[in-house]
Amino acid sequence: MASDLARAVEHYRTLAPRYDHYTRRINRIRARTIDALELRPGDTVLDAGCGTGWCLPRLAKAVGPSGRIVGFDPSPDMLAIARTRVPASGPAIELMHATGEEAVLPTRADAILFSYTHDLIRSPRALANLFAQVKPGARVAATSTKLYAPWLFPANWYLRYSHRAYITNFESFDAPWSLLASALDDFQVDTAGWTQHYVATGRVRGRDQAA
Repeated sequence: MASDLARAVEHYRTLAPRYDHYTRRINRIRARTIDALELRPGDTVLDAGCGTGWCLPRLAKAVGPSGRIVGFDPSPDMLAIARTRVPASGPAIELMHATGEEAVLPTRADAILFSYTHDLIRSPRALANLFAQVKPGARVAATSTKLYAPWLFPANWYLRYSHRAYITNFESFDAPWSLLASALDDFQVDTAGWTQHYVATGRVRGRDQAA
């Protein structure tokens, strides 16, 4: 089942002003995922599906004034809030209105962050497009929601119900990272059956290695 981009963009039109409040409980794992990128001063990092830009100040601190941040999002309303988070000083930050399938990056990034972008990491076209435009060996870190273990079916029912506002494609919701796992080297995922969260990491393959 494919994601429904038009429905998602329309929904975020009304959700955008309240998004940060509704998602405040995931701030800790978002910060943990940024740490997993092991960014260094001077790095260029792509915030894929940057949303309201919660991660931007934290990425800016990690790459320092000599670094660069590129972000994109298909929702104009989420992107408008993200633009208010661009620090007055620090690294160069460029935000674009684009989808993962169509984004054209201005430079090759050293790292990619996928923070609560389930529909995006379930799109083979988007991943292929983005991975083709970053440096070989670029570090990747992703986090979002996944199902609990099957025996926790009441909790899984609630997850599907409560996340219908954020996710339009629940295919592979038990292992949202599966496309990343098949496309990245050194892939690892940190999760457990009793948690709805995960942090997945890996490195983009060189073109001669990509299958």
